[in-house]
Amino acid sequence: MNIFITETCELDIIMFSRNISVWSYIYSILITTAFTIIVNIVTYFALKKINMIESLKSVE
Repeated sequence: MNIFITETCELDIIMFSRNISVWSYIYSILITTAFTIIVNIVTYFALKKINMIESLKSVE
């Protein structure tokens, strides 16, 4: 898939490297994990502020 996309996007002027480093995988895993943790922390504190009993009583 990587080779197909790279060959499709290549022009005569611009050539892309066809090698994917192990560091690229590590960086993508770390960035995804960090983003997930940040979103979970923000969501946790936002949900802690909601009174669940009162929210069940509302008609909305």
